[in-house]
Amino acid sequence: MDALLAREKDEFLSCIETIKELESSEFESYSIVKHTETGEHYLRYFLSHINLSEGGRRDNYDHFLPIDSDDVLGLMFGEQPYRFPENWRSPYLRSGNDNRLIPFDPSENYDLDEEAAAELAMVEQLELYKQQWMNAETMSAEEKEKLTKQYFAELDKILKKAEE
Repeated sequence: MDALLAREKDEFLSCIETIKELESSEFESYSIVKHTETGEHYLRYFLSHINLSEGGRRDNYDHFLPIDSDDVLGLMFGEQPYRFPENWRSPYLRSGNDNRLIPFDPSENYDLDEEAAAELAMVEQLELYKQQWMNAETMSAEEKEKLTKQYFAELDKILKKAEE
């Protein structure tokens, strides 16, 4: 299979033939497609997003995951999961708001559970600190300083735990 390279979206789409539609709704679809010039197969995930901040403009996004013959058969017969993003673990092409397909490697985001937990713990500590600070009207300057030091000590504990 050719290396994933950035390319023009319209040109790529003009060479795509749908082999089988796996699932379709108003806003997303999954299908097995074949590039007619190279013979390569892809799992296509199409998403239509309504951008409310832009007056309800519809933005369409395409994702193309290269698949081999075994994957084609597994997907066609319903023996292989295909949902985005949980089953998209290898590099694929994705579009944006322009006419390009850009390679994307999702492996950069694997194993981020500890970092995500640390972030949540830090936000929780911040909320607690803010709540305590808001109720600190009667606290002396020394007590407020102690509260702030405790807050930063808790953040340090969270960071050290995440680094382990």
